[in-house]
Amino acid sequence: MSLSSWIVSFFILNLYSIGLAVVSARFLQSPCPDVFTYQMDTRTRAYFGRIELNDIQPGEIARLRVELSIGMQLPPKLVGSIALVKSRQATIEDIMDGKPALYRVNFPLPNLLPTVLSIDLNGQVICRGQRADARVLTAIKLEHTFFAPVQLSKPQRKGKTLEMDDSDTDLILRFEDQVQMQPATKFLNRPIFERSTMAPPYPSSAMTTCGRLSTTFMKKHILDGRLVNRQGAFPWNAPLFDRTRQHNPRYVCGSTIISSRHLLTAAHCVYEINEFIDPARLLAIPGMYNIDNFFEENAQFAYIEAIFPHDEYVPEEDLNDSDLAVLLLKKKLTFNDYVVPICPWQGENDLQRIVGQEGFLAGWGVTEQGVATVPTYIRSTIVSRRQCNRHLEGVYPSNGRIFCGDGQGSNPCKVDFGSGLALKRGEQYYLRGVVYRRMVDPETLRCDAAKYMVYIDIAPFRYWLKRVMG
Repeated sequence: MSLSSWIVSFFILNLYSIGLAVVSARFLQSPCPDVFTYQMDTRTRAYFGRIELNDIQPGEIARLRVELSIGMQLPPKLVGSIALVKSRQATIEDIMDGKPALYRVNFPLPNLLPTVLSIDLNGQVICRGQRADARVLTAIKLEHTFFAPVQLSKPQRKGKTLEMDDSDTDLILRFEDQVQMQPATKFLNRPIFERSTMAPPYPSSAMTTCGRLSTTFMKKHILDGRLVNRQGAFPWNAPLFDRTRQHNPRYVCGSTIISSRHLLTAAHCVYEINEFIDPARLLAIPGMYNIDNFFEENAQFAYIEAIFPHDEYVPEEDLNDSDLAVLLLKKKLTFNDYVVPICPWQGENDLQRIVGQEGFLAGWGVTEQGVATVPTYIRSTIVSRRQCNRHLEGVYPSNGRIFCGDGQGSNPCKVDFGSGLALKRGEQYYLRGVVYRRMVDPETLRCDAAKYMVYIDIAPFRYWLKRVMG
């Protein structure tokens, strides 16, 4: 039986079993018509919900949560969805012009209307309703997160040419809705089957804002290859250790926190002797500052459950532009001032749009005395592909998924493989690159501080990251 036939049969059976009458939009009223209204799509004749928000300000993240109640037990595949009515660009322009942001709520079934339990914006309830009147209920929770850049430059027309300002950066947080059935609970002696969207691949909540430094660090930070105050200093960094020597784990590489259960690093960091390292050997310690001190108060021991290298990674190739691996943790991290996920890159893939921009990175790299025990932070200005190839003497193909940073006089040898390069947007940092190579001096075979740092470009790998983390 096809899914559509099964849904129809399921729907009919439920109608007979619980005596449910299809609710018409004429008889179902919104508890807050200034925020939410029932409307009908004139093309498909299906009903949907329309949300109008007037309280979103430029530079603000709008986290919209909608909870609905429908008078029947729905199949697991039916959950509905929520999306912007207009395009991202048009919505941002409306907000800047003082107009409301418009959302469309697609119901699980086109002609069975749910009631609104609640709608909240950034944790504040803006609409409260009642549950559906039925013996069997399904509660549905939908979420949408949207960011309106404060420095967005609207398109300016000159003659017949539409010109975009370089500061127009796509910072919308886009999350892939997934469905998860929760155990049945009781509510007034009526079974409720609760269904909600799972947490997004990159966490964003009222408690944790991705890519944001603690206020303590923001007041005291020092960059350009020097040590910084440890409090909240780039809290998405996590050192990786090999636990083969259980009483003295060996530092391996840097990594970046990209969710409560995922880290991103260079694939070669977790590969040796023709195979990937057994995940049981690896230990990540987010919140750690001194990699010689395993008793630090803010350190969280995170054991690795699985390693997911990129499909195109070939260890034998010296010039591999897919040198990436996602590490799945056994348990979720606890986010605080010292452990924070970095924001996923939200801009365009085009490298030219970030040339000349300054990135920040940190790591436990190599010093004259060996591996550094505390992290060093440097600035790195992104250079053009042509300049990168010329500086590296044509080592990489022009279409390679890599880019270079010049270091601005900072020593790139002090930041290790697998560490993430972050670009700042407003008060948040977004991951754009992962340290892939440090060029060596052909005579000494040591890291050449005068050479560019080479990064794997994260932007072309966003689909892969979502697939692996999903």
